[in-house]
Amino acid sequence: MNRSNVATLTLATLLSLTLAGCEVAEESAQQFTEKAEQAVQELAHEAASDTLDALNEQIDKVQKSTTDLLGRPEGKTEQDKPEAPSVLPHEGIEA
Repeated sequence: MNRSNVATLTLATLLSLTLAGCEVAEESAQQFTEKAEQAVQELAHEAASDTLDALNEQIDKVQKSTTDLLGRPEGKTEQDKPEAPSVLPHEGIEA
């Protein structure tokens, strides 16, 4: 082999190795991006869950203090009140 063929072969080998290295680097970057995205989603989910838990806790406290202010026993609500008697006459007429 003459010198130019060896140089060409060496250059081609180096280019192939460089391209293979770039492909590996690209795959590695893609995997890193996917893992980072997954971690961000988990953190966002956890933060939203913590926020909702704190909000529910505050709502429970407000409901309890409102119930205490109104003097209602715990567990009773407006829905527990008996219905007012109807002022409309019953169906049909008695003779």
